[in-house]
Amino acid sequence: MAGIAAAIAAGRSGAHTLLIDKAGWLGGMGITGATGLHTFFNVFDAHPGAERMRLVGGIAQELVDRVQELGGGLGHVRIERGGDFVSMLTTVEPETFKLAAFQLLEEAGVELLLHTVLDEVRSTDGHVEGIAVWNKSGRSLLRAKQYIDCTGDGDLAAYTGAEFETYKPGDPGAYAAGFTFRLCNIDLAAAEADLEKRGVVRQIAHAVKPGMREPDLVRIALDVNKLQGPDEPKVLEYFFACSLRPREFTFCNCINYGPNDGLDAEALTNAEISLRRRMFEVAEVFRKRVKGFEGCYVAGPAPSAGQRRGRAIRCEYELTQEDCTEAKRFDDQIGVFGFIDNHHFFVREAGAYGIPYRALIPRGLDNVLIAGRMMTVDLVAHNSTRNTACCLVCGQAAGTAAALAAVNDTAPAAVDTQQLKEKLSDDGVLLEPRPDPLTQQS
Repeated sequence: MAGIAAAIAAGRSGAHTLLIDKAGWLGGMGITGATGLHTFFNVFDAHPGAERMRLVGGIAQELVDRVQELGGGLGHVRIERGGDFVSMLTTVEPETFKLAAFQLLEEAGVELLLHTVLDEVRSTDGHVEGIAVWNKSGRSLLRAKQYIDCTGDGDLAAYTGAEFETYKPGDPGAYAAGFTFRLCNIDLAAAEADLEKRGVVRQIAHAVKPGMREPDLVRIALDVNKLQGPDEPKVLEYFFACSLRPREFTFCNCINYGPNDGLDAEALTNAEISLRRRMFEVAEVFRKRVKGFEGCYVAGPAPSAGQRRGRAIRCEYELTQEDCTEAKRFDDQIGVFGFIDNHHFFVREAGAYGIPYRALIPRGLDNVLIAGRMMTVDLVAHNSTRNTACCLVCGQAAGTAAALAAVNDTAPAAVDTQQLKEKLSDDGVLLEPRPDPLTQQS
């Protein structure tokens, strides 16, 4: 996600830009492992009477708009019940999003190199001289003035010599690998009625889906303890689902593996084996226990398990739990965010915290910026900054800053932050929350 926004921003800012991705599509686990872009708004339902505030705009909103134009999105949908965790849902159909990303990048003049992985970084004293990449054409050396690491695990920054933290099983901050999939051929109305009757629905939302005329189920979360017998294996750890199309859950998030080391290939292999087996067990639970699921089947699983944390890159500033929960602001902030994916922590008074530009600059490196889930060492701050909408915000800032640094032939740390903020604001980024009148859908 961060890479898409970074490349579009850099290309639009006049920089000759190349985006490299190991997959044959764009968006990474942010789109193949999820459909909900959390979140463009504050969590206003966590504080009764709080005003709804828009926090995210810019390229992130352009992607949502383009997906809608292509017939694969719902815009921003109000959570009807259970909105004290996430009050607004922004969900997109994955294949449509991939097309939208390709279109916006092409329009920005960005070159693409897919099916390509980073193999080596050639650097001197924290300055990247070039990167060796590998693909089916062989090994190539690429050179640039500025580099933006959006690898998720901070591979480029780490190979250049940046300081970082890693997290093994049992370490504070270690995270599990998740796995998502589609569940198809569901009578959604019958399923919703049965689940409501049994009192297991914790979160729910409806909207008119592409090609439909009447509102249909688009979001549901369940109390899984009431779906599984007390003496049975706990197949479901939790359950969140989004539905973009008729008769399917486009995205089911309900199983994890770990915590484990996100840089351990053997652990990631074991995660794949375990999670792909458990995906079928989940389908069997619903077939046996819930009306409307009698003929359901698994389809469209994520291409790989989603390891939520590998490395955390040490940067010039590192957001803390207190920064997030106390809604701290910064002179150099390049955006705001307000969702913490941890039900024990919330931003004070349904507010938002600022994201300082310094949090994107790795310590000791002079031509590298980062954006994405390797940002910040603090666990609770990571619970927030790793989310998709925040990654898009940080990506746009990093891409804009890298272009300014390249044009001015300077280091990212020397970029004029006032000029950067003015450029981001002109490009639709929200540097402060904006009041957004409360409507069902907008």
